[in-house]
Amino acid sequence: MRNKFGIPVGPALPPSPSPWLTSVAAPPACRRAAALHAERGFALVITLSLLALLVLAVLSLSTLTKVNSQVAATATHQARARQNALLGLDVALGELQQHAGADDRITAMAGVTGLAALSSNTTRHWCGVWTDTGIFVKWLASGAVTATPAAIQGGLSHVVLVDTGTVGAPAANSEHVEVGKIAISFVDPFSGANTTAGVYAYWVGDEGVKLSAYSPLAERAGVALLLGSNPSTSATAKLRAALTTYATALPHVLSYEQLSLLPTPALTPSVLQDCFHHTTLTALRLVPQGLDVVRQSGMFNLNTNSAPAWRGLLETYNTTGAGPVLSAGSMGTSAVTSLPARIANNLAAAAESGKAVNSPFTSVAAFAGSALLANALAASGSGVTPAELMAGLAPMLTSRSDTFRIRAYGEAISPVDQTTVQAAAWCEAIVQRIPDPAPNGLGRRFVVIYFRWLGPDDV
Repeated sequence: MRNKFGIPVGPALPPSPSPWLTSVAAPPACRRAAALHAERGFALVITLSLLALLVLAVLSLSTLTKVNSQVAATATHQARARQNALLGLDVALGELQQHAGADDRITAMAGVTGLAALSSNTTRHWCGVWTDTGIFVKWLASGAVTATPAAIQGGLSHVVLVDTGTVGAPAANSEHVEVGKIAISFVDPFSGANTTAGVYAYWVGDEGVKLSAYSPLAERAGVALLLGSNPSTSATAKLRAALTTYATALPHVLSYEQLSLLPTPALTPSVLQDCFHHTTLTALRLVPQGLDVVRQSGMFNLNTNSAPAWRGLLETYNTTGAGPVLSAGSMGTSAVTSLPARIANNLAAAAESGKAVNSPFTSVAAFAGSALLANALAASGSGVTPAELMAGLAPMLTSRSDTFRIRAYGEAISPVDQTTVQAAAWCEAIVQRIPDPAPNGLGRRFVVIYFRWLGPDDV
C-alpha cells in the first residue's frame, strides 16, 4: 500500500496505551530493564547513606580522640599542679618543723611588728618565729624577706592564698593574705636554657592566736573561751550563739569550715568569713606537766594585735568570773569594749622587759608585768588590776602556738610558652605539734591532722 505521495507504508499501528499502562503492557524484557534501573537507583541511595554514616563515624571518632587527648592533657597538667602544691606544703611543713619545733621558740602574728588592721596589709596574718630572747628567726611564708616587718621579696610574683572565698572582701581584721611564688626550674638538656616547669607557694597561719570555738573539757586549760557578743548583730555574736545552741554537735566537727553545717539560719557563710582570722575550731598547746608533756585546748597566744580576739578573751574573763578574786561581771561593759583595742593597737610599739619594739612577748610573765597591760587597764576604767586579770587568764595564755594552718599553691607552666599557666591547684592542712621528738634534733614533731584540696572559690 502506498500513500498519496507514492511511498510504501505498512498497516496503521494501534494507538499507544496510556503511560501508566506501559509497564503492564510492555514486553518482559522492558519490564526487566526498568526493574534493574530501579534497583540500581536504590543501591546508589543506600551507598550514599552508608558513606555519610561512615564519614560521620570517622568524624565522631576523630572528635572523641581529640577530646580524650585534651582531657588526658588537662589531667596531666592538673596532676603536675597538684604535685607542685604538695611540694609547697612539704616545704612549709619542713620550715615549720625546723624553726618552730623546739620548746624555746616563740611564734606570733606579723601584726606585732607594726602592721595595723588595714585591708591593704596583706602580710599582717603571716606567722613569724622568734627565739626565747626575742631574736627574729623567720617568716613562715614563701618569698618572705628575712627581716621585719613582714614583706615579700622584690622581683617575685604574688599569689593570694586567703582571698574572697575565705574572708570576703578585704577589710580591717579580714585582710587577704599574699605570698611570693617560687619557681621550679630545670636546665633544658637540648638548649641548655633555664626553663620554668611550675611554681609553688605557701603560707603558714598561726591558729593559736585565735579563739577556739570548741575546747574539749578533758584537755581544757581553764574555762572555755567565748567569742565577743557585743553588738549582738556582729559576726562573732552570731557565731557564739550558734556554738552555744549546738554545743553537743561540736565534738563531731573536723574543721573550722564545717561549722557552716550547724543548722541555724543566722550562721551564713559571711559569718565564718568575718571570723576566720580570729577564730579556729580547736587550738592545742603542749604544756609541761611534771615529767610529761600534755596537750591543752583553749589556749590563747597573746602575741597578736587582733582586737576581736582580745575582745573574746576579756569578755570570757568578765562573763565567767574566771579570776578567783572576782565574780562574774566585775569588769564593766565599757571597759570590755575599749580594752581590747588599747592592748591590740599598742602591742607592737610596747618596749618592755621581755619584749622589744615591734616584737612579741617572750613569756606570759613579761606580759603580766608590762606597762602595756597596766596602762590599758587603767585607761579603760576597768577597776581590775593586772594581778587580778592574770589570776583568771594566765592558765589560758601562752607566748607560742602549736597548731597551725598551712595553705599551699602550685602551678603547671607550659614548657613551650613560659607565660602560659596550664593548671593551678590549692591545698590546705591543719598541723599539730605533738610531744614526740622529731628526728635530727628538731624539737617536737609536727603531724598533719586534717587535709583537703581547695577550689578557686574556696580560697
